[in-house]
Amino acid sequence: ALQLEAWVAVRVPQVESMFYPNLLNSSAYDPQPNLSPLGKANAVFRKDSGRHRSASGHRTASRMYAPSPAATPHRRVSSVGRSYATSPKPGSRPGSRPPSVGRARSPDFSDQPRAVRSKSLAELLEAEEETGNSELDHKTRDMFKLIDADANGSISKLELIGAVYRHPDVAQFVLQGHPLSTASIDLKSARVVVNEQSFDAIDDVFDAMAAGGQRVKFTEFKAYFRQVAVAHLAEVVTLREAQEIFALIDADSNGAISKLELVAALQQKSRVAAFLMPGMNASLVLENERSYDAVSTLFDDMSAGKQRVQWEDFKLYCSRSRPAGSTSCTGSRAPPTAKRSQIRLMILEPGFGRHNNPRQGASLVGAGYQVHNVMDLPEYPDSSRVASFQAIAPHLVSIRDEIDRFRPHVIACASQGGAYMVGLWQVGYWRGPSVMINAHPSLPMGLPAGAKIVIAHGSNDESYRWHREDLQNLILTAAPNKCMLYYTANSGQMASGSLTRLGDGHVMQSLLTHDTLPRLVDAALSSVGPEMHFIRSWRQQLGDVRLEAQHFLGYSPERLRHLWTSPRRLGRDESKLFQVSPSSEEFRSVATVFKACPPQPPAYMLSSQASWENTPIYRIDRVENGSQLEGSLPYRQALRRSLEEQGLEFDAATHCSWAFHGASEQAVHSIVSDPIAGFQPLCTGGNKAAVWGSGTYFARDAKYVADGQFCPRKADGSRCMLLCLVTLGMPCLGDPSHKGVLPFRQSPHRYNCTVDCLASPEIYVIQHSGAAYPAYLITFG
Repeated sequence: ALQLEAWVAVRVPQVESMFYPNLLNSSAYDPQPNLSPLGKANAVFRKDSGRHRSASGHRTASRMYAPSPAATPHRRVSSVGRSYATSPKPGSRPGSRPPSVGRARSPDFSDQPRAVRSKSLAELLEAEEETGNSELDHKTRDMFKLIDADANGSISKLELIGAVYRHPDVAQFVLQGHPLSTASIDLKSARVVVNEQSFDAIDDVFDAMAAGGQRVKFTEFKAYFRQVAVAHLAEVVTLREAQEIFALIDADSNGAISKLELVAALQQKSRVAAFLMPGMNASLVLENERSYDAVSTLFDDMSAGKQRVQWEDFKLYCSRSRPAGSTSCTGSRAPPTAKRSQIRLMILEPGFGRHNNPRQGASLVGAGYQVHNVMDLPEYPDSSRVASFQAIAPHLVSIRDEIDRFRPHVIACASQGGAYMVGLWQVGYWRGPSVMINAHPSLPMGLPAGAKIVIAHGSNDESYRWHREDLQNLILTAAPNKCMLYYTANSGQMASGSLTRLGDGHVMQSLLTHDTLPRLVDAALSSVGPEMHFIRSWRQQLGDVRLEAQHFLGYSPERLRHLWTSPRRLGRDESKLFQVSPSSEEFRSVATVFKACPPQPPAYMLSSQASWENTPIYRIDRVENGSQLEGSLPYRQALRRSLEEQGLEFDAATHCSWAFHGASEQAVHSIVSDPIAGFQPLCTGGNKAAVWGSGTYFARDAKYVADGQFCPRKADGSRCMLLCLVTLGMPCLGDPSHKGVLPFRQSPHRYNCTVDCLASPEIYVIQHSGAAYPAYLITFG
């Protein structure tokens, strides 16, 4: 590495003049004519290395290429290609040509006429969008040719390093967005100074382009800088919008915002509310305590304790909380097929981890993730949102530094750790995949745009009390299919007054069963979205044997009809029941689903599994009702369109399920013979309470239907049960208050059915008659 530094140094004129003072003045002078540039570098390194070491043997702070502090003019921290800041060169004539590309410029470019200054990436992209010209592509091609020294169509890291240090215009182009200190810019030569900071910046750019490779082709080079241009243009657009919003809030135009002005603007100007607090009904700021607390927290974040918010304060807040186009806070992207052992998981310790809730932390370690605990974060009083933020704010920078070091794919928190997570979102230090156990009271009225977030909460949380509707509305403020609410709640009361399920308290016990917490982490990372991924994971709760049997039966009406034996498979006969041969694969598959035992014990254990496995099956009849099957198709097609409009792909194995339904002999006959709709969700009730809301109930396991006495015995002692193909769509947790109208998922689209548990559902409730088809009638002992 030191030889590489020396080689680079030899290529830079300032350093050449230091070691070969006559080289710049006489092209004939070469003290070592037989050596290559790398050989010269080695020689220089050997000659000089002892001179620059301390008594301990380490090199001193005065590196051989470091410029003298006395010779370095005063300059502000700048960003190469965007904000080289300096005063005009003494003695320059008014109206003379400004410095070329890479020369010092003020952030607003006011010291150089636009006609002669080289455009930034953002300006090139904006001009391209306005005119349709490929100005950015042409500039990118020119830069690539300058860097590609051997003209072989690809560039190496050494070629990039050499070009950046030799050509100011390459430096201006390549290092846009990388802040360099004043010691990294030489105003006289318009070159980037060779030091660790500039070298690391070039190294980062190459690694980002190469993605682990040794060379970068033009297509990769072009794609990278177009992505950078998009991010920079987004920053410019955001800054412009921030200026306009600031002017709208600053009613008296005195250059500062008071809290009263902020409240009035949020109430009266929808654009201000949408920019600063998306998802909040700002007209109720002075009427709703939660809304006012949110506005107070917002003002405190901007003002940093002052009475007024100046433009610089407002701009800083916007850059932190709305990092347009930034990728620094989004976390490392996990490979699409990454195993858990490849995932880096950071845990914010308060309320989590090894001390306060060791079982939750242990479940993640046991799942195989690379877990890093951020410790020494103090607990704080949960008195208000403002108090929480003031308590955690001093620690956000240290958490950001931990993020930079560990480079997590996902961050998880629980209980009081939630305030630190919210703080990271607010200041823009983290917008990557996040898992929050216990919805923290400091949650804003809108979630960060574009972030994948999973929030887990229980209805019996004794510390953080939320209404389910408020959390559902919070999820709706996020980008489509980016966030998910994992919620547990009490069932309705049975006739006896008992409950079939209980919601979680502050310590969410349900996360420790069915691999639920690791599955929520996986969901936050999933490319298909947290909710879709989590619903797909329900199949893991069925077992391989049952899944194989269900695969044979299929998940579509077309597959069902393929097994029919009625004339021309039309299902128009007066009799709708056709006996399945006991020796057939179809019989074995239905019997397998009927007697299947889930990998983990079910929630409703009313008898032993051993006794159930000995239950005899007397007969299996296939239901061939063509009219009813065709009547279910419009609902299935409408559901498919609804999912597509929500940005989801209909997957029959995910959005459909095989489930059981029990009823009396008379009711079963009515269901299988009805020519339009066998099930009537609006006529529910019967002998059991609707503990999860109104609708038609189905059970994942046949044993639950039998043990729960949902299928009465006939005179001969036998019983019958229906195996049905149920179209679930996108389910949500049921509620006794649901009366056929379910919550919005993405307005105007609502959830399609309800379940008793989001971790491992055992009961499905449908609200539409076309959502289920009775495929088989099973008669058993």
